Amino acid sequence: MDRRDGPRVVTYVIDAGGGHRAAAAALVAAAAQRRDAFDLDVVSLQEVLGPLDLLKRVSSISIQDAYNALLRTCRTAYLAPLLRLLHLTIRLRRRALVARLAADLASRRPDAVLSVVPNFNGIIRDAVTAAGLSVPFLVMLTDFADLPPRFWIESGLGGVVVATDLAVEQALALGLPAARIHRTTGMVLHPRFYPRSPRGPRHGLRRELGLRTDGEIVLVMFGGNGSEEMRPLAAALLAEDPQWQVVAMCGRNLRLAEDLGALVAGSAGRLRSVGFTDRVADYLAVADVLVSKPGPGALAEAFHQRVPVVVALDPRTIPQERYNARFVAERGLGLVVGSSREMPRAAARLVHDLALRGRVLAALERLPENRAVFEVLDLVGDVLCHGTSRGEGHATAATGVTIPPTLHVAGANGAVLS
Repeated sequence: MDRRDGPRVVTYVIDAGGGHRAAAAALVAAAAQRRDAFDLDVVSLQEVLGPLDLLKRVSSISIQDAYNALLRTCRTAYLAPLLRLLHLTIRLRRRALVARLAADLASRRPDAVLSVVPNFNGIIRDAVTAAGLSVPFLVMLTDFADLPPRFWIESGLGGVVVATDLAVEQALALGLPAARIHRTTGMVLHPRFYPRSPRGPRHGLRRELGLRTDGEIVLVMFGGNGSEEMRPLAAALLAEDPQWQVVAMCGRNLRLAEDLGALVAGSAGRLRSVGFTDRVADYLAVADVLVSKPGPGALAEAFHQRVPVVVALDPRTIPQERYNARFVAERGLGLVVGSSREMPRAAARLVHDLALRGRVLAALERLPENRAVFEVLDLVGDVLCHGTSRGEGHATAATGVTIPPTLHVAGANGAVLS
């Protein structure tokens, strides 16, 4: 493979959910906008390791496609067994996985490796060594925290990029030196979220988006693949308050958009169904409340735009997203309920209880300004400039890592606000 003029950073992604590729796309867009001197070479780990996917061999569907199908059909209770199957596959095929990935890395000859992929970071770490590369290897979490064991953070990593105090503690607990832990001001967001839109009615933007200029707007987002539970939820939200406009973000879920068709037609303009769009920042800018699963991307975007959130923490919540709901509760950034059936009433509280709404908006304003996408690029550039090897680690002023006092995380029951 021919080398380009600037340093190349191989950035591994996976399409189980949309957050990993979205984070990489945000970094690529911001690097292009700033004209950074290095190239982010985004590579699908599924494409590299696909021939070794045991599930695809026996069922013709890849593990990442099975994951997305479970999300779309609201069968998230099966995700924990799927994760155990994935970890078993990794253990059984570890040597072959390392060898195949090492060959891929050797052919690309990167100057650094960045992973925004969970579960495989021990494999990537060993593949960097097996390929004979003396280059930095960084792991950037696209979740608020790790889900041990062997989900995001592994021992011996060159560095991890994290967005919460709990993730810092988890990295320390696994033996990573403080100098290898890079704490950002938030989750990585696409540069289209900058500058941050001011809060307010924004009647002109509402009209541009085809929305009414009166009444409150409730935005519903369940990830880039949507979810079947959005249809009954949208109907319940419409029934909760006759003044509300409900905007259902269906993402790539065409079947969901079709299923919402009759409800949209009978809503007298109060329900909008929106497919995959690059205008999420604009929809959040005009929203009064976000109703969502506790996905890290949607929450980070809402926090950045200072929009109160309603999320559910129940047995169907994706394992790696359960801490996100607790984060909302602990910081007072919205309401956490026990099931999706409780979401409409919680949204009504956030809209109509002015004292509660004021407290939540104040908590949102206390969040630090999220500059994570630029902080990560600064870190990558600094690592490339100083030639930090995988075994040395590096900390930068841009990330400003500080080691917090011990953080005690409440359990699911203690974290729920009703």
